[in-house]
Amino acid sequence: MNVLALLLLLAGGALAGWLLRRYPKALAFNRIATRTAIAALLAVMGFRLARSRDLFARDPGVLAWAVGSALLLVIVFFLAQLAFGRLTRHRAAAVAEAGATPGCLHEVTAVALNVGWIALGWGACALLPGRISATLPVETLADLVLRFLAVVIGFDLGAELERLHLRELPPALLLMPFVNILGSLACGAAFALMRGMPVREGLLLYAGLGWYSLSSVLIAQKGLLVFAALAFIHNVFRELFAILTAPLAARISPYLPIHIGGATSMDVMLPFVQRHAGRTYTLVSFYSGMVCSLAVIPLVKLLLG
Repeated sequence: MNVLALLLLLAGGALAGWLLRRYPKALAFNRIATRTAIAALLAVMGFRLARSRDLFARDPGVLAWAVGSALLLVIVFFLAQLAFGRLTRHRAAAVAEAGATPGCLHEVTAVALNVGWIALGWGACALLPGRISATLPVETLADLVLRFLAVVIGFDLGAELERLHLRELPPALLLMPFVNILGSLACGAAFALMRGMPVREGLLLYAGLGWYSLSSVLIAQKGLLVFAALAFIHNVFRELFAILTAPLAARISPYLPIHIGGATSMDVMLPFVQRHAGRTYTLVSFYSGMVCSLAVIPLVKLLLG
């Protein structure tokens, strides 16, 4: 989905939410619709992962280090936020705004539910005959679910517009996506040094910023098919880890899920940021993800040479 279409859907949903903000039944229906759409999105993701299982199983060693590269980024971002983040004043407000119950049990339950929906999608794909699962329009379904989520998220923002604390957000947030890009590339350089590979390759691996369907295609166009597969796996698992860690990451800082999401913070991560970090940070997530998404093509092409 392109940026303009997503923005229009968010704006349309926000207008509807503003107009219907006094109707409790409309608000309740929107909450149910949001939860249902999130579950559907996770199940579709599980289905897509299962459909790519032959790629994952082709070389377990390569799979392990591609997944490890995504896990390294998550760990580094967690540690960096713990070490340098002074945003704890946002933590309580974010948790309260998102409606979360204080304590770790709520977050662990949320992670378990997310894993369960992904596993359900994986199982559905595994049980279907290969010819049927290969022909199902999963990408189209995922796009429709994302579009629907954009509308209901916008509805929620419009309905709660008077309660949003946008003026309390620091102007320095404008630099957030650029910090995200630099942090991702720094992880790529560190991973390259750990693996004994050229730094340029490490940077290229991380330059997709979570946008697996674009970065892997750009790399494959240069004839680097094996590396394109690695980039695909890395970015798929960056997105997956971003979703699974969102409940815990949001307790450390409302900005941490956005950082881990990278380019996906513009679309796929939006409902998870809204739910676990709070409505105020939904627009921050969209902005950061949009800038990261716009940076992927020039970054990857620059590194490809």
